[in-house]
Amino acid sequence: MERTISEGVILQVRDLKISFTTAKGDFPAVRGISFDIGRNSIVGLVGESGCGKSVTALAIMRLLPSNAQLSGTIDFSGRNIVAMHEEEIRKLRGSEISMIFQEPLTSLNPLWKVGRQIDENLKMHTKMSGGERFRSVVDIMRDVGLPDPERLYHKYPHELSGGMRQRIAIAIAIACRPSLIIADEPTTALDVTIQAQILQLLKDINREKGSSIIFISHNFGIIREICTSVCVMYAGHLVEVAPTEKLFCGPEHPYTIGLMKAIPKIDSKGRELYDIPGKVPSITDALTGCPFEPRCEYAFERCKRELPQFKALGDQHESRCFLAGELR
Repeated sequence: MERTISEGVILQVRDLKISFTTAKGDFPAVRGISFDIGRNSIVGLVGESGCGKSVTALAIMRLLPSNAQLSGTIDFSGRNIVAMHEEEIRKLRGSEISMIFQEPLTSLNPLWKVGRQIDENLKMHTKMSGGERFRSVVDIMRDVGLPDPERLYHKYPHELSGGMRQRIAIAIAIACRPSLIIADEPTTALDVTIQAQILQLLKDINREKGSSIIFISHNFGIIREICTSVCVMYAGHLVEVAPTEKLFCGPEHPYTIGLMKAIPKIDSKGRELYDIPGKVPSITDALTGCPFEPRCEYAFERCKRELPQFKALGDQHESRCFLAGELR
């Protein structure tokens, strides 16, 4: 059943909750988050490891493990992904929504040549002949900056460099011209030069092919480089949402402020790097009040008892903090 969502929005997530059932009980990983992804936008999902970023991405792809419990709505172009049958989601996955995983050496099939892996996506979702698919794969490999694609087509993943493997993963993701691409830490294992090339490639894909991108990272420097807006996650909650430059010019949640203070500066030689004290709560921890309260330098008594609601700060900027608008 198709639903109406806001014009200009390709993905609308509402009250998304994800928990995992174990022998010791149910443990929440994502605690009722809501956000929109605009058409042709690049939205950053940022936070430390364990905040729920990758789990959220897997929920959108409907790739959660069997012990996951999912509620809320994920509307993609008017269709609720949460309620889709497996056959429907298979048709959607790889064609209209695709995902680039963090480590291509583990996400690519080591037994298949890389050209075949791109071809398989076209074979599953198009009616092209074998010859048409081969020519399309070669063109796609060239589009993502791979030299001599006819030769590389017949290589196995382990025969390629890390940067080349990531370009193959991107080629698989864009093969069917999806409307939405989820990139989960796609530059983490790459050196700085290759990182910059991959970021530029993703920006080119966004601009030239019109694909919206959810870019997941813990690196605020990369987020600023590529994203048009940012959602900050902490302990399964969204805590701040804003256009990128608005967020960097005036963060209004203590967690966001802490993450930005931890970005290394050019003039920081000889100084101790900042680190937010404490650690992200485990999903097995019972949370009361604001989940960031134990680590927050601005916390007061109310924070221990009550979970803040989002406070609108204007210009599409929202923060989930009692002191939002008063921190600077």
